[in-house]
Amino acid sequence: MKKIVILSVLLLLCLPGPGAAAESQPAPESAVLSSFFQSKAQDVESLQQDVEGLQEQLASREAAFSAALDTARGRLKMLEIMARMVKTNPYDMRVALAEAKYLQLTLTKDMQPLEALSKELAAKAVTIQSLEEDLERKWSNGMDKGVRQDVQTIRKSVAAVGQKLKGVQGQVDKINAQTSEILSATVEWITTFETQLPLIWRAEFLDGAEFRMLPQSGADVGKELADWFANLKSFFFSQYSLAGDAGDWAGTFVLFWLPFVFIGFISYRFLSGVFENAHAGGRLTSAVAILCLSLALSLLAAFFSGKVKQTSLLLVFTHVLMLLGVQALAWVFRNVRGILQKDTIQPLLPLVFLSLSVSILDLLRLPLWLEHLAWVGLLVLSSLFFGMIRPELKYERFVRRVHPYVLAVLVAVAVLGWGNLAVLASTMWGVLALAVQLAIGATSVVRVVVEKLDKRGWRALVADLAMTFLTLLVWLAVIIGIMAWVNVNLGTNALVEKLSSLELNWGDFSFNFMRLGVVLLLFQVVRSLAMAWKTILDSENLRGKNIDHGAAASLQRIGIYCLWMLYGLVSLNLLGISLNNFAVIAGGLSVGIGFGMQTIISNFISGLILLFDRAIQPGDIIEVNGVWAKVMSVNIRNTEVQTFENAKIFLPNSTLIANQVTNWTHRNDVRIRRDVMVGVAYGSDVQRVKKIMLEVAQEHPAVLSTPEPWVIFNDFGASSLDFILRFWVRHVDLGLSTCSEIREAIDARFREHGVEIPFPQMDVHMRPGDGVMRVKSGD
Repeated sequence: MKKIVILSVLLLLCLPGPGAAAESQPAPESAVLSSFFQSKAQDVESLQQDVEGLQEQLASREAAFSAALDTARGRLKMLEIMARMVKTNPYDMRVALAEAKYLQLTLTKDMQPLEALSKELAAKAVTIQSLEEDLERKWSNGMDKGVRQDVQTIRKSVAAVGQKLKGVQGQVDKINAQTSEILSATVEWITTFETQLPLIWRAEFLDGAEFRMLPQSGADVGKELADWFANLKSFFFSQYSLAGDAGDWAGTFVLFWLPFVFIGFISYRFLSGVFENAHAGGRLTSAVAILCLSLALSLLAAFFSGKVKQTSLLLVFTHVLMLLGVQALAWVFRNVRGILQKDTIQPLLPLVFLSLSVSILDLLRLPLWLEHLAWVGLLVLSSLFFGMIRPELKYERFVRRVHPYVLAVLVAVAVLGWGNLAVLASTMWGVLALAVQLAIGATSVVRVVVEKLDKRGWRALVADLAMTFLTLLVWLAVIIGIMAWVNVNLGTNALVEKLSSLELNWGDFSFNFMRLGVVLLLFQVVRSLAMAWKTILDSENLRGKNIDHGAAASLQRIGIYCLWMLYGLVSLNLLGISLNNFAVIAGGLSVGIGFGMQTIISNFISGLILLFDRAIQPGDIIEVNGVWAKVMSVNIRNTEVQTFENAKIFLPNSTLIANQVTNWTHRNDVRIRRDVMVGVAYGSDVQRVKKIMLEVAQEHPAVLSTPEPWVIFNDFGASSLDFILRFWVRHVDLGLSTCSEIREAIDARFREHGVEIPFPQMDVHMRPGDGVMRVKSGD
């Protein structure tokens, strides 16, 4: 029908009107109208085809949408039943919350094609509305009757397409309404569970209960165990049924597990050259780590994406895989330097055994007295297991030493009535110990990798910064992993949110744990920046040739002090400590500073003066109270110097400011003038002596030619003609050795030329007189 209308319109446009011969320009106007009607007809035909295609898509997927809605309604009814049964059991409520989130994810995913279809329908509706407005605005008025009729025909075709579109849109809106109803009910259950679950966990862990390891008197133990076994079979059957609803396990396996395995083996190939002698690691341990961690991470990814339903059984299985993988990877990393003996086992295996056993114990849901008895037995076994291991590394020895005390605290907590909390803490103890071991091992790997990099020029600075920030990243990843473990096992992030928002207020002081974490993170950042600043100023290539060693040392101290001062101010602000609170304290301390701390403050101010004034810098040779020494460092309280006898002296800064100090190398001027005094016998040729002494000085490599050496005829001595050879040595460190060598050379030259160096002589004349006795010798 539409094609007939279009052809009719075109024929009408092609036929000449009765006044065509009289018109001045009929052909151009007819061509414009023809082009317009053709384009609009094509638009209408394209819209009709698109709407029919969308209608076919909806018809082909309507059955799938109905099946997804029926499944969602069934799961929603199951949620309502579970909500009535799990009001006081946090473990079952955790499963119910996971079921509600799984329902939300799967229904949203199943309805994604419907959402895309709805968007396309909305776009077509906008196109139809635009076309109708265009026809109404431009072509409804100002035309002759025939043209207006043709336009009305096209508008009717557009209206028919719009009506069909509204029909399809109505069907989509109906399905969307049902979907929104189910999702709204699911979100309400999720909100309810998330609100109640922290309260139930709190009651589970903190409400006191009697810790019993024996059944109550008169209780039928056989019936109790039979009921437990029946409930256990029902529980495992329900877990198996829930896991079977996941669908395509093979696709999930390929989608999640294989990428993690690929990443693991690529990392193994990259790090295989880092390990020096991986006795304790080896290929088997690495393979276990890659296999277990990849499986655990793929399960977690499948949980969060909605591919696999999170059940208690799969959650414990994931926990087992994660711990086995972490302990294997941590032990491989710990032996990165190859310092362990061959066939050394993981020292923290007792903690792995304890954490895994307690997790399985929670899953079995034994009677309370039997669970407590089994838990105490597991603690004893883990302690005995630890006693059979002799760790070689420091951290593992520390954990082994602390383990009995931790177990004692856990037992005390359980006896006081918080048995469930003690059970959870025993699992958490193993997780924390392994996480810290993994962080320490990964940090060692980072250090070894950075040590093997090229560290010339700027590469040294980049390597140091990379090591620091990679270390930060490792510890941050471990902390996030621990928090994720807590969230997944509890089924809620309420504990992490509570800790992050927990504030301790005391007057104007406010303490927040999250801010404390930021302060610790900033500490490591400032530490790395201080190390980078030191690296820049220590390297001549990085700091530039215009900055000498002493100036670089002063700049190091000043920059590092400024960094830490800024860090202190920012940390005080983050911790909620107002600087106004220090006003009263400063007023009270002013009296103490004026009396008891006067010397400390004086040294502190003097240290600042020395750093900024740079009268004394590291590397200078100074003389204090007749003692020559080399300045090693100028600190904020004292200055460290080293004498030429290799003695370290710590001089208070106030001493260097208030007393006279001789700096032999001030402003990097390391020259020093030396005098060598020589005496020759009376009668020696003075000019010849002077010439020999000058030649000896000029020939020595340490003596500067400018200023030139010169000889001074100093005096007529008692038994010699006294000369002074005065010369400049190029470095103060060569002063003593140069004088000694010049004296040796002068002595040799004098012997060669027959110049005598006299020694003191005294003639004694005896005259007869008073006090003289004559002694006669007897025969």
